[in-house]
Order: sequence, then C-alpha cells, then structure tokens
Amino acid sequence: MSVMFFLKRLSLSLCLVLLAACDRPASTADRELVVSIRPLALIAREIVGADMPLRVLISSGDPHHYAPNVSARAALERAQLVVWMGPQLESVLARQAALLPAEQQLELLASGSYEYQGAAATDPHLWLRPRNAAIIAAQIAERLGQLQPQQAELYRSRARDFSRAMANQQKVLDRALWAYRDVPIVVTHDAYGHFFGSAGVVTKALSDSGKGGHGARALLQLQGRGDGCLFGEVPENDRDRQTAANLGLRYAALDPLAERLPANASYRDLVEQLLAQARSCLAEVPDATPVGSAG
Repeated sequence: MSVMFFLKRLSLSLCLVLLAACDRPASTADRELVVSIRPLALIAREIVGADMPLRVLISSGDPHHYAPNVSARAALERAQLVVWMGPQLESVLARQAALLPAEQQLELLASGSYEYQGAAATDPHLWLRPRNAAIIAAQIAERLGQLQPQQAELYRSRARDFSRAMANQQKVLDRALWAYRDVPIVVTHDAYGHFFGSAGVVTKALSDSGKGGHGARALLQLQGRGDGCLFGEVPENDRDRQTAANLGLRYAALDPLAERLPANASYRDLVEQLLAQARSCLAEVPDATPVGSAG
C-alpha cells in the first residue's frame, strides 16, 4: 500500500513539474529571431550563427502583399526580435508589426545610413548591395546585444567581420559589373538599381518598384536603346520575355529574394548567384567589354 501511495505521489509531482515547465516563459536564449524575408535571414545568420533559432516569415511570394496566418502571428508575438524592412516593403505585415512592442522589433528602413548610388532613394530593396547588407548586420547585432548583453561583444565582433567581408565583396562585384557600364540595361523592378548602381551601371525601370504594368509610354521611351539586357524576376515568364523581344533586348531573370538558393546558403551565395544570373545575359551582348578588363 505504501508503494502504491509513493508511486501516486511521484506521478503527481512529475505532472506538476511538467505543467510548470509549460507555463514558464521561454528563456531569452530559447526564443526565435523572426525575419520577414530570406535575404534578411542570410544576413542575420552571419550574426547569430547556430546559437539562436531563426524563422523566415515569407518563404515565397510578394512581400508587399504577405499577410501572416495564425501560426505566423503567434511566432511574431513570442519572438525575441522581429526584423523587417518596413511598411515600404512589407505593407500588409506592418499592421501586425504595429501591435508589437518597439523593443521587440527592428524596422531597418527607419534607421541606418544606407547607400543609394544608382538606385531610387525610396526603394526598400537595400540588401541587394553588400555594403548595405553590412549596415543591416550591424543593426541586428546592436539590437540583439541590447537584448542579450552577455552575447553583445560576440555579435559585434561577427558584425565587424561581416562588414570587412562585404567591403571586399562589393569591390569584386563592382569590378565585374563595371565592364558592362555601357550596355543598355532595362529592369522590371527598381530594386535592381541597388545591385548595379554602385558599379556605375545605369538601369532603366519599366515601372516604379515593380508596381503597375509595363506602360506603353515607358516601352516607347526604351525602344531603340541598342542590344542589351532586360532583367526580370524569377520565375522566368513569357510576358517579360516578350517585352524584351519587343525592345530588341536579351532576357534573364534574377532572384533578389533568394528563393532559388539551397537551405544552407549564405549571403555571399546570394550575391554570387545574382552576378552569375546577370552575366548569363550580359556576356551574350556583342561588343560588350570582357569582364575583368577594367583597370
């Protein structure tokens, strides 16, 4: 009888322990870092390494129109930190972000001295330029350091290392693209100015920030520019291909949201993939200066 009584007491104690564990808030170390889009995850991973769970909200589709479902809203509420660009990009997500405490979110477009050379000053796709990626990483490191003081110096050290790596990658990218500065380049999205602009390559957008159609007036203005490239967005589609044909341009699709990269990819992989996709078209343009001939 005493054995049965002991077992019952032990079972009750275990249940109470489990219930207490379920009710206890997750520790700071256990809580997720939530980011809106995959390129931000690639940058954030440079700061947190494997030390912190990281969740991407928008795995595919247009960030402008993404609305979080029940599961995503729960993830936002319990996240240690939510990193997003701002309402200029994730306009629908902004409604949910407005419900979060200020210290629980990092709106990247609200701060930071970003570079806009060759890009529209209002375009939010800043991560397409390595030097801007370094600025984003520094902001993530600083905010996480405030939330986890014991890890602050580690995060800052990783951000400094990433910044040095991105300064070098920007030089490599600019040198590769500089060779095509005289090639006519038309883009379906203003965002690509961030990728090409630092190298002095001028892009002409068919529409403002990818919104709206390829207007007849814009198409007329772009006709007769000579043999060049029209860059759209993955997946490739017949509409952009036909537009390129009408303008006498070659066509290729870029992947600014890193949708085609493998799961273990890095931010460097994103930049290298974009460069390879751009070169697949630019290298076919007759009389283009060979890559690497820049002084």
